[in-house]
Amino acid sequence: KYMYICNTDKGVKLIKPVNYTTDKILFVHNIKQHLIEKGFNQLDFYYMSQDNLPYVISEDILYVMTDYIDLDECDLSKDTDTKKAIELIANFHKLSQGYKLQNIETIKHDISNLDIKQVFLKKLENLKKMKRIVSKQKKLMDFELSFIKEYDYFYKNAVESIEILEKCKYGNLNKLANNNLMICHNRLKEENILIEQKSYLTQFESITIGHFIYDISSFIIRYIKKHSDDYLSLEEILTTYSKINYIDGNFLPILYALIKFPTRYIETCQSFFDRRRNFTPISISSDLQNILELKEFQE
Repeated sequence: KYMYICNTDKGVKLIKPVNYTTDKILFVHNIKQHLIEKGFNQLDFYYMSQDNLPYVISEDILYVMTDYIDLDECDLSKDTDTKKAIELIANFHKLSQGYKLQNIETIKHDISNLDIKQVFLKKLENLKKMKRIVSKQKKLMDFELSFIKEYDYFYKNAVESIEILEKCKYGNLNKLANNNLMICHNRLKEENILIEQKSYLTQFESITIGHFIYDISSFIIRYIKKHSDDYLSLEEILTTYSKINYIDGNFLPILYALIKFPTRYIETCQSFFDRRRNFTPISISSDLQNILELKEFQE
C-alpha cells in the first residue's frame, strides 16, 4: 500500500514515501551500514541517489528505495517461523551495538531517555479516570459492563508491574543503552519479519537507541496475542534469544513487569471511551474480547 514496486534493469525495487526528517533517514541509513559492516545484511538497505543520499525529495515528499523482498511474512502460529524470527532479532540486537554516532545533535531525539515507570503511571491514571467516567453512568453499554467486570484484575496487574519496576533499577536500562548504543527496532510485527531460508528484518524507520529488552517484551506480547494451541514457552523464547544475545538475569524482573502491564487493555478501553456514544467500531469490542480470552494464557 502507498508504495511503488518497480521492475528495473537492476532487479525489482521498492520505492516508498516516508514521513520522517532527513536527519532520521540518515540515522537509519548509518545504522544499516553499520549492521552490514558487522555482517548483518538481512535488511532492506537504502539505495543511494545521484546526490549520494539515501533518499530523494519530490514535491516535498521524502522517498527511499530498497530491494523488493518478496518473502512470506512471519507466521507466529508456526514454531519454526517464531524461532527464526527470535534468532533474527537477537542477531540484529547484538550486531547493532557499538554504532558510532555521526552527529549527536541531529539525532538527540532518538536517544532513549524513556522513563517507563512514568509512562505506566500515566496509563494507570487514565485507567482510573475511565473507571470514574463509567461509575457516573446510569445506563451502561456492553463494553462498559465488560470494562467494570474486568477492571480490578487489570488494575491489580498494572499496580504490580509498577511495584516491580520500583524495586528494580530499571533506570540502568537507559544507561546501558546509551553507553553501548543499543538499538531498538520498535516495530517487530509479522509483516516486518520476512521468513525463508534466509530471513529479513525490514521497516527500520522507527528505530531508536534503547535497551533491547523493550523490543523483546513487545515481541512476546505480540506472540501472546497470536499464539496457537501448540506454542513455545517463555523459557524457550528467552533461551533461543540468549544463545545469540545474552540477557542479564537482573533484568528479567523488568521484562516480567513490561509483559505483565496491561497496555493493550488500557489502550483498547481508551479507544472506546474516546469514541463513546458516537461511533464504536466492532474491532474495538473484538479486541477487548481477544484480550479477555487470552488472560489465562498470558498468566
